[in-house]
Amino acid sequence: MTRPLTIASIGEPMIELARSSAGPLSYDRRYGGDTLNTAVYLARLLRPEEARVQYVTRLGDDALSDWMIEGFQSEAIDTSLIIRVKDRRPGLYIIDTDAKGERSFSYWRSEAPARQLFEDGDLARKLSTADAVYSSGITLAILSDQGRERLLGLMRKLKGLGRVAAFDTNYRARLWPDSGTAASWMRQAIAASTHVLPSADDLDQIFGQEEPQAWAGKLVALGAQEIVVKTGGGPVHTSDGTIDLQRDAAPRDTTGAGDSFNAAYLASRLTGDSIPESVRKAHALASRVIQYPGAVIARDAMADLMK
Repeated sequence: MTRPLTIASIGEPMIELARSSAGPLSYDRRYGGDTLNTAVYLARLLRPEEARVQYVTRLGDDALSDWMIEGFQSEAIDTSLIIRVKDRRPGLYIIDTDAKGERSFSYWRSEAPARQLFEDGDLARKLSTADAVYSSGITLAILSDQGRERLLGLMRKLKGLGRVAAFDTNYRARLWPDSGTAASWMRQAIAASTHVLPSADDLDQIFGQEEPQAWAGKLVALGAQEIVVKTGGGPVHTSDGTIDLQRDAAPRDTTGAGDSFNAAYLASRLTGDSIPESVRKAHALASRVIQYPGAVIARDAMADLMK
């Protein structure tokens, strides 16, 4: 019998406060974070016999960190590589949405312990046995230079072994000291990756304006093997060609759209589906997610998309 794949998603989980229907100054408390959202959806989409999904981060020793870890475990996520740090707390963000469902964020994260991921070489060693790792531009941005080097070294090692090193550029300019530094590290991450899952908007901000359909070829030239360029619900440009898509309804809240897309795409590809079939499954999940508030929707709301 084939053993389950080990998939490790690496990054920073945060407390999420999103507008509540109870009143204009009322918020619902959830948790979120780009790579965490992807880990949750991966764990829902893949059966236990297919994969074990790990979330890799650092959290504090407080009650909110306890609550987050319990929540991750309730989603069947392996939390054995979450390091607890004494006297530290997770970061927090508030989401506000406009009438079109577009988001604005306010963050409090400067003391979050996830910034110390890969400060020693032990974590990269533990992850070197994984079948797939997934990280993002946010993961890369919050790390020290030494942490970034260790993450990219892990990705290069897995790529060289024929395993999966997946990366979403997910660019947040305010997390970087300047645009040149961001572009340099992003190029290195793309080169270290097997699968790159950016948005065209991110790539335009990082590297300069380009036609969306041109990005797949440019990223392959940087060294990535498989490219999926998202355009916010429109055509998806891949290393195999363009796939025309459109949303069925206007979004209520676009939080988590790209993260859920990435999860469904990777789940589909890791279980043998073609690139076009994987893109369509990813689009179906993302289209469902944007009809609900928050980054992670209720399991019941996506039951028909799960195995």
